[in-house]
Amino acid sequence: MFKKAAIVAFGWALIGFSNIPAYADSASSNSNLKIGNISLSINNSRTLLTKTEASTGKWLGEQKFKSFDSIMWVPEQNVLFVSGRLENSNISVLVKIKGTGGTGQNMFALNPDGSSMPKYSYRLGSQFLSDNVINMRYNGNLRVEIKRSPKSRVYWIRGTGGTGDNMFALVNNQDCQSMDGYNYLLKCGD
Repeated sequence: MFKKAAIVAFGWALIGFSNIPAYADSASSNSNLKIGNISLSINNSRTLLTKTEASTGKWLGEQKFKSFDSIMWVPEQNVLFVSGRLENSNISVLVKIKGTGGTGQNMFALNPDGSSMPKYSYRLGSQFLSDNVINMRYNGNLRVEIKRSPKSRVYWIRGTGGTGDNMFALVNNQDCQSMDGYNYLLKCGD
């Protein structure tokens, strides 16, 4: 009986210390997300994304938004997608972040246009979009749905796209056409 109890307790200890994300199905959320011992949550006014230690609630960092759309964790790639209009910007942008970024007041070290601040490398890429992201999903390839009138537009992207500005390499930064020499865009439709 003692051996069985010890094995069960050891198994629960391993699960408790594992880094398996609680939100590992790679679907987007517009309110909160838990990744291992990190909690990301958006405030009620949808203008502040806060990172805390899940077990203690200790504040780790924040990113300010003019308006926030959605977040999604892709555990296979160790990347976080965050979409919205950054503080001091009117442009909707989808940003790909390494891990969960850094700490402090501007935890992703982003400029208002979605570019990376000098000397920081949390941002892997960004993509300007014509409107707000309403849904994202990852299952080996990325699916991003944006709101458009009268219908939404869906982009299917190979893997998680590239890096840098215009990480999906779209003509005019948002058209349903790939730039020459790039193949991130699998298809696009309304």
